[in-house]
This record gives sequence, C-alpha cells and structure tokens, in this order.
Amino acid sequence: MKKLSSIIFFVLTLHFSFAALAQQKESADSLVRLISAAEGQLLEIDSVKYRKIIGPATFLHNDTYMLCDTAMWNVNSNRIYAIGNVKVMQENTVLESHQIEYIVEENLAKVSGNLVLLYDREGNMLKTNHLDYNTKDSVAVFYNGASMRDKDGSIMESINGTYDAKQKLFTFAGDVNMFTDSIFLKSNKIEYRTDLNKAYFGKNTTAWQNDNMLYANNGEFDRGSNLFIFNKDGYILTAEQELWADKINYYRLSGRALLYDNIQILDTVQKSICMADAAIYNPSPMTINLSENPVVGMYSYENGKHDTLYLRADKIDYYVKRYKDVDSSQILLAQERVKLSNIDPINVNDELIKKERELANARREARDAMFRPKTKEEFEAEKSMQEADEKLDSLEKNEIKVDSLQIAAQAEKLRQEKLARDTMQIAFIDAFHNVKFHRSDMQGICDSLVYTGLDSMARFYKEPIMWSDTVHQFAADSMQAVIKNRALSKVNLISNAFIASRQDSVYFNQVKATEMVAYFSNNEIYRFDALGGASALLFMEEDSVVTIMNHKECKMLTARIKDRTIKRTRYINDLKQDAHPIFMVTPEEQTLRGFKWSGDKRPKSRFEVTDRGVKKSKRVELANTEFPDYSYTGKFFPEKKDSIVTYKIYVDSIILAKKIEKERVQREKREQERMRTAADSLKIPEPIKDSLDKENIESVVVPKDSLFVGERGDFALDNKLSKKELRKQKRYLKKQQRLKRKQEKIALREQKKKNRKSRI
Repeated sequence: MKKLSSIIFFVLTLHFSFAALAQQKESADSLVRLISAAEGQLLEIDSVKYRKIIGPATFLHNDTYMLCDTAMWNVNSNRIYAIGNVKVMQENTVLESHQIEYIVEENLAKVSGNLVLLYDREGNMLKTNHLDYNTKDSVAVFYNGASMRDKDGSIMESINGTYDAKQKLFTFAGDVNMFTDSIFLKSNKIEYRTDLNKAYFGKNTTAWQNDNMLYANNGEFDRGSNLFIFNKDGYILTAEQELWADKINYYRLSGRALLYDNIQILDTVQKSICMADAAIYNPSPMTINLSENPVVGMYSYENGKHDTLYLRADKIDYYVKRYKDVDSSQILLAQERVKLSNIDPINVNDELIKKERELANARREARDAMFRPKTKEEFEAEKSMQEADEKLDSLEKNEIKVDSLQIAAQAEKLRQEKLARDTMQIAFIDAFHNVKFHRSDMQGICDSLVYTGLDSMARFYKEPIMWSDTVHQFAADSMQAVIKNRALSKVNLISNAFIASRQDSVYFNQVKATEMVAYFSNNEIYRFDALGGASALLFMEEDSVVTIMNHKECKMLTARIKDRTIKRTRYINDLKQDAHPIFMVTPEEQTLRGFKWSGDKRPKSRFEVTDRGVKKSKRVELANTEFPDYSYTGKFFPEKKDSIVTYKIYVDSIILAKKIEKERVQREKREQERMRTAADSLKIPEPIKDSLDKENIESVVVPKDSLFVGERGDFALDNKLSKKELRKQKRYLKKQQRLKRKQEKIALREQKKKNRKSRI
C-alpha cells in the first residue's frame, strides 16, 4: 500500500511539472520582445499608457519578426500599431504594408493600406488591401479583393481567400479567376498548392483554351504535367465535338482525353453520338476508341422525321480523317467498290443479250451481203464515208488551240476542287464482336462491321442478319450496305444469300442464291435480284388465305416489292417451276434448305441496343458564359492584365480566321452540291424495265459475281478473313472487271457506228 502511494505521488508530481512547463512556454509565447530600436519613450494619452518605439525597430513574437519605422505599443490592451515600411517575416512568408495593427493576445496582425503584399521565398506574390495574419498558425485571411501571381507568372484572383504558410496552400473563394498556361479559368473556389504546383477547383468551373471550353464541378489542374482531371460532371467543348463523362483526364498540350463512366461524345459535323464507360479521345486527327458497353448513334432528318441508328459492339473505333490523309490504297479500293456497286446486274444482262442479238443480226446481214453485188447507192455511200473520214482527220490535225486564259481558269477551278476534296472530313467506324444495331426501319446483327465514308458503305462479317420493316430478313456469309444521304440505298448479300419475307404467322416467302442485291427507297425495300443458282418458294393467297406454293429455280431472278409484298417476279434462264396446293405440302417442303427465321435475335427497340439517355448540347449555353474580367489583377498587376487582354485578342483573331475559312469551305461545298444537283436534273433517265413477267430469256452472260471488293489490308478485324474467302473475293473482282471491259467494248463499237452515221 505504501509502495502504491509513492507511485501515485510520483505521477502527480510529473503531471504538475509538465503543466508548469506548458504554462511557462505559453507565457513565453505571449511575450513580445523588442529586439532593436533607435529610441523608446513612455507616453500616457487619455489615461492609456503607450510605449513609443522609434526605429527602425524590430519585434519578435511566435518566431515571427516585425519591422517598422515607428510603433505605438498600447500597454493596457497589448496591441502594437506599426507604421511605415512594415514587414512581418516568418520562415517562408513575408508581409509588407504601410501599417499593421498587431493584437498580441490573438497572435493576429491586421494589415491594411493602399497595398498589402504577401510573398514566399519561392516567388509567389499576393496583393490586396486587407489581410489578417495569424503568426502562431501561419495562416493569412484576405478579403475585399486580391490577386496572386505565382513564381511562373500564372494569375489567380478572388474576392476572399486564405493562405496557409505551413501547407503552402492558397485558397481563393468568390468570383475566382485564373490565367495559367494560355488557359482562362473561372470558378467558385480554387485551392493552389505551391509546393505541388497543382490547382484544385470546385463547382461551376469553366475554362477557355483557344477554341475549346472545359467545364466541371470538381477537379484539379497539374501544371507540371499539363493535365486537367475532372472528377465530377466533366465536359469538353471543341469546334466540332462535345464530350461528357463522370471523370475526364484532359492533356492540355495535345488535347487528348481519357474518359470514364457515362460517356457521351457528340460529333456535330458527322452527326453522330458515341457513348461508353471507357474511351480515349484524340482531336487531330479525330480518333475515339470506345470500350466497356460502347455505342455509336448516327442521327438523320428525312421526310420531316428524325431518326437515329444505334450501333453497339464489344469494342468500337470511330475516327475521322481528311481526304488527303487517307491511304491511297484505301481510296482506290473504295472507288472500285463504288463503280462495281453502281452496276445493275439485270440491266447488264439484258444489254448484253441485246448487243449479242444485234451482233448476230449484223453478221447475218454481212454474210448475206457477200453473195449479192453492191448497188450504186452503196458505192456512193462508201465513197462519201471515206471522204468524211479524210476531212475529219484533217480537222483533227489542224485543231484550234484553246485560249490560255481559259486553260488558266480551268486549272484554278481544278485546284479549288482538289483543295476542297483534300480537306473533306471522312468518317470511319470499326466495330468488333457481337455487333447489334437498330433503327426504326432497319435492324441487324453480325460479328464485326466496317464503315467508311469514302464510299458510304458498311460491310458486315461473320453470319450477318438484317431485318427490314420487321417483315424481310436478309442473311449471307457477308454483306455490304450502301448508304446515300444517310439512308439505306442498296444491300449486297455475298455468298449463300438468303432472303425470307413473312407472309403470315406460318408461311415465309423464301429466295436463295449465290448472291443477291436488295434495293431500297425511303428505307423500304422495293426490289431484289438473285444471281446465280436462284431458288424461290412463293406462297399465293386467295381471299387472304394461302392456297398455293410455287417452287421455282433459275439462274437469275428479279422481283418488285410494294406494300411489303412481292408483286412481280421475273425469272431469267432455265426456269423450272412447280405449283402445289398448300394442303399437299408437308412442313419440311415449306422451306428451302438453309432457311432459318431468326426474329428472336432482332433488336426490337433501340433500348435492346442501349438504354443510355442522350444529353442535350451545351454549346449555346457555354458560349453565353461570361468571360473573366480579371478586375483585381488589373488593380494590383496592371501589366499582367494588359498581357492577358493582348493574348485574348490574339486567340480571338485565330478563332475568327478559322470560322471564316470553315464558312468558306461550307459555302463552296454547298455550291458544288447545287451545281451537281442541277447537272443531274438535266440527265435523261434510263427507261425503267418493268417487263418482269418474261420467262426463259436466253442469257449470254449470267453474272454471279459479287459487288464486294476487299483486300486483307483494307480493314483491321480481330477475326481475319480466311485465304479461301480472300481468293473468292479476288475472283469476284476479276470477273466484274472483265464484265466491265466487255461493256466498254460494246459501247465503243456503238460510238463508232454513230460517228460514221454523223459523218454521212
């Protein structure tokens, strides 16, 4: 017990000893020491005792030195009024002003005057008229307006704020403006760590960088790496795109952005929307790599109706290039695809038949003419033709030269057209794996998809299926869709092509062939051609009841569709047909080999592709955002305000020049389109071939070739095409080229005939 009492006594003794030491330290901290002065006096004014210190004088309190010319020390209230060349100096911070009131008991220096200057040893400088500085906590509070220029020349200003010398932290609040690294910025609040060279901003932060604008409700700017990090409601506005995401890492120098969660990128030029939960954005050339539930929407306005095609896949690359930056091999392949796509196989077949018949008739007439003597009229006609040929040769040799001014004008026109073409923006989309797309009048699925704006064609690979109007289903080994004016124009079904049309809930009209071509108008199918080994099952109705099934086979067929129903069908070459009463047809006989209706896989609404909402454009809203006026900077750093204004004028001039150039290009593009439309309206349309009920027309050439063109380097898919498929595609191309050369020869012979007739 006695031992326990001794221990308690020892602990209590230690406690009171430490308390006494703390009191002594606190008492020492509360003391203000006069280190040096020229003269000191004791005064009493209105019963208040003062110590008048005439300097230069130096005081010490809380490891803080205070220097001044003159000081009045109120002994009763323990306050010091320092006047003239006042400085408050701590380890890392210096305060300068004309006068300071120092409240000793509160460790508070109240600084005011025409100019209050606070700076640290790193070179960061803040100017204001009113500032309170706590010498014990090393925290300054400024109010009624201030501006700070950091060691690198960046500017930050606000109405109120604080500076924590120990943490090297400036905090600006209330009408905060910032100018740093060619960026103008305004916010409700900014915290700037001078040691880390980072600025942390709060709500309603808007920044201007050249012709871009940035917005967020929380984030930071790392000046060392020139990186903006938006942690909440991130938004970027460029001249052509708008970007949203929950989090954005934006690299100021390159314009590159990493986006995460609830992403939307609106491309106003290409009229498209990209959405995902992870994306990489590069502005020049514009490239967007989408992953984690990526979706691309392409919107249009047709016949007074808005519509959007939504496309999803496991991974989507969306990018835009200037025409002159596209690889020349891609351009050549696209041009070849366009040429081949413009060929109408049925018309070509009919023309070839017609030409062959004409040639056969001409040979027969020539053979008959060999066995009869020429008449006088024929001799005279031959003589006249020879004279006309000689005269024509003479005129060609003495051709009049074109005026040099006309040549120069044509050259300038060609130069302008080339410039407009070279700067044209071309869009590309590569979608990889589990592709699904939906539009109100068209839906589809496939493994991978490639779209290029060079030819406005989308190519579908690996078991593609497409539905039109919920009635027609298209399937093949691969497909190629032609888009004109953002509307579906034609679909080429390549290898093992199959079209099925729902007749009713039980029966399906079916056509299969090596290849097929489907034609669309206003996004509705109105015709299809089956090329090479065509087979068809067609169900006939009487009084809305299916009674007959027709089974037909031929080398080629073409059909017209109206009101979603096959109205007329034309069979070409070697027609075989059977008609069966429907009650005699077994279920197995009601389908062609390979038939499979996959309606359960069809995306029935755009919400089966994506349930993401579409954000409205903020372009107009941000364009009306008030620009920072930097009023406090103009007051405290007028030369810096002048440089900011000068730079702003320079930036505005560049933006205006870009806008003028863009409007000029758009104006020229509209004029070229107007001229092209006017020229097209003067063309005589080809006669429409409606004789679809003719059967067994003898065909000289049956084109079984695909209108598809593709090489291994033309696109980059994870699943490469097999060598067999590549060889097949090359054979398709060679056959089509031979067909094209034959057409050109026939056309050349016809032109020579016309020339001879015109000479006579």
